[in-house]
Amino acid sequence: MSSTPASDRAPDPARFGSPIRHGRLVVPPAASPAGLDAALAVRALAFRGGPGATDRDRWDTACLHLLAGPAGGPVLATLRLLPHPEGRIAGYAAQHYGLQALAARPGPALELGRLCLHPDHADPDLVRLVWAGGARVARAWGAAGLVGCTSLPGPDPAPLAPALALLARRHLGPAGLRPHPRAPETRALADFTGAETPDAAALLPPLLRAYLALGGWVGADLVIDRDLGTCHLFTCLELDTMPPARRDRLRALAG
Repeated sequence: MSSTPASDRAPDPARFGSPIRHGRLVVPPAASPAGLDAALAVRALAFRGGPGATDRDRWDTACLHLLAGPAGGPVLATLRLLPHPEGRIAGYAAQHYGLQALAARPGPALELGRLCLHPDHADPDLVRLVWAGGARVARAWGAAGLVGCTSLPGPDPAPLAPALALLARRHLGPAGLRPHPRAPETRALADFTGAETPDAAALLPPLLRAYLALGGWVGADLVIDRDLGTCHLFTCLELDTMPPARRDRLRALAG
């Protein structure tokens, strides 16, 4: 599978429509280089430890970037999205996972990535609004599925063992669609066989819990990402097979 961006040009921000608003918070797409710079500044703080670092990579120019924060104020959260045409998933996730079987499913896919909050502004409303923006993009681009790499805290999965055991027992994707890992350092979820604990689900990041609540699934292998200092799982939400009630919830989020 090719590892080059699906397009040399980012999706047109105008297709997003009017910004999503909730109280004083607003979510527009980045419509200029300055908007991308604002997203990258938040990502540098969240993923690289400070404003002197950079999280820019070769996928950024091909993505649509959503920005969340107070109207007229600083960007406090961001999410990037990369549409893939039917039959091909060749974005960031494809560096770490073989996705040929999933790409063969009918319909285009939308890749979500780099969701993060400013470290000093852990407002759950920001996460919900950015997730709503992703839902709107999925609808606007006619995506049949949402895919991506969901980060878990730290490169050592041992503290997350109860949550990983829960995922292995309840949330693995169909065997014929699960990606195979392509990264040099991986762990199979099947390795985590301990008993589930009452707080197992709480160890999962909010975005992954949102995926699972809507019927999403995860791959069977965990990738250790030393570059970002995290571990991550491939995650998929198949929109065309969602139960109607869950699909209605996603549409309600999109606004």
